[in-house]
Amino acid sequence: MDGIAVRAGAAVPRDHEGVSSRSGPWRLGPADFVWIDTGEPMPPGTDTVVESERVHIGADGSARISGPAPRGLNVRPVGEDFATGQLLIPAGHRLRPVDLAAAAAAGHVTLDVVHRPVVAIIPTGDEIRPIGSALHPGQVTDSNSPMLAAQVTESGGTPVVGDVQPDDPAAIAAAVTHAARDADLVLLIAGSSSGHRDHAPGVLAEIGGLVVRGVAVRPGHPALLGYARPPEPRGRQAARAVPVIGIPGYPLAAVVIFELFAVPLLAALQGCKPPVRPRHRAQLACDWTSSPDVEDWVPVSLAPRPAGPEPAVAALATPGRRGAGAISRLVRADAWWPIPIGQATFSAGEQIDVQPIPGAPTVLGGLTGA
Repeated sequence: MDGIAVRAGAAVPRDHEGVSSRSGPWRLGPADFVWIDTGEPMPPGTDTVVESERVHIGADGSARISGPAPRGLNVRPVGEDFATGQLLIPAGHRLRPVDLAAAAAAGHVTLDVVHRPVVAIIPTGDEIRPIGSALHPGQVTDSNSPMLAAQVTESGGTPVVGDVQPDDPAAIAAAVTHAARDADLVLLIAGSSSGHRDHAPGVLAEIGGLVVRGVAVRPGHPALLGYARPPEPRGRQAARAVPVIGIPGYPLAAVVIFELFAVPLLAALQGCKPPVRPRHRAQLACDWTSSPDVEDWVPVSLAPRPAGPEPAVAALATPGRRGAGAISRLVRADAWWPIPIGQATFSAGEQIDVQPIPGAPTVLGGLTGA
């Protein structure tokens, strides 16, 4: 604060005739104050700063203050911002602009950081065509790649989308091996099931290892977990195994498998904990039956629930129609309803736990956590 540095109590309250007065104005002799600019050290013997807007200098060099000046006014004590030995930025913290300012203010010239994980995304399938291509009967636009790339970015990674690979084991193996030389994670889209054109399991077993084939999740049951070993070292580093996730081709399955396996893996690669996905209580709008043998992730739309005896439940959850290939189910959904293994039959009116989809508009403001 620009103004004058004084010692609290040095100002004498006097009226306009110089008679002592409790209401002021407060006056200081020329020797009782020092002009000071913002950020300067306090002069010895002073403990208060009166802003220049409230200071009026008289012809005799004295200062008149238009209001009180309690001790410590406009003064920052030593150690107010950072104390010696205080933890400034914890490990695993994603740096924000304000964190860089704090580090610089504390005298740090450099920071040890973890680079953004590079995630190679490889779409496969004879029927898959790049975005913008003219489609013939039986062909499908590669809509999964931009969706997964956006999810990678949201998770702190750097996506690298490769060309669509045909249903040819040699081509897929070459693409994954090449990507593994520079990537920290490879997402191999489609070809993970057991059809005659599903080559991903065999390819992973050949170029690295297949650890998990199929998971008890719907949608996303054919997902693969494995790794690839690049034939050449990356830079001066020794060749190392690169994790590979086989992502099913259906959009809903791709989103679920990315959330369950890629999100925590990307967090680990960045040295931080996976994001906390809050779950909230909602009321089921209709009867619903699920398979008890899998963890069933059902997209639901949310609407305000009519007033009733349960004020903590503010939303009515309506499951979308079934079908893992319908992108419209995701577009219209506000939340996921993750149904645990072993639960199958639900009745309208039951309370369920839903997990908001990041970025989706919701009506969950008044709900209680589950």
